[in-house]
Amino acid sequence: MALTIHQKSVYLMVYNATLISRSIGKKFAGENNETRKLKLEKIRKCVFEQIEDLTTRMDRNKLTENDIIKSIDNLSTKLGISFGQAQKPINVILKYHFYLTRNNDARIKRRLHCPIDSFIQQKLGKSRTSLTKISKENYLEMQKIIGEKSKNRIDFDTQWDERYLKKWGLL
Repeated sequence: MALTIHQKSVYLMVYNATLISRSIGKKFAGENNETRKLKLEKIRKCVFEQIEDLTTRMDRNKLTENDIIKSIDNLSTKLGISFGQAQKPINVILKYHFYLTRNNDARIKRRLHCPIDSFIQQKLGKSRTSLTKISKENYLEMQKIIGEKSKNRIDFDTQWDERYLKKWGLL
């Protein structure tokens, strides 16, 4: 199933909210604005191609953890960005797609990864490492630790959301 225009619009907002373009954009800092814009557009397009594939697999109950890792790896390799940078938009958008479309399907939920950022690293007791420096090995190690702390890895991230929503009186 292809994503609808409405889903793509929401996921574009989510993509922009991850600030991943800012992180990746630093890589092209020495280039002229037009070249930089073209490269960022290519990255956005590649991310959305991966998202389209992964959400279709999720909607058909065929998404595997290996699909997620392979998708992140493909983005990292194809675009010349770190594994840490590639995982962020994939995991964040998959999280939102899951919560908006899957009615808390436990089987799919177990396969999803927690988006890694500085806050999650801090919760794991790790020193904050820039997404540009997170390798596949670092990432998989963090996902393993998260899996030991939380039955479903995305719940580890959702705890943060819940804490702040309660703190702000929104929950």
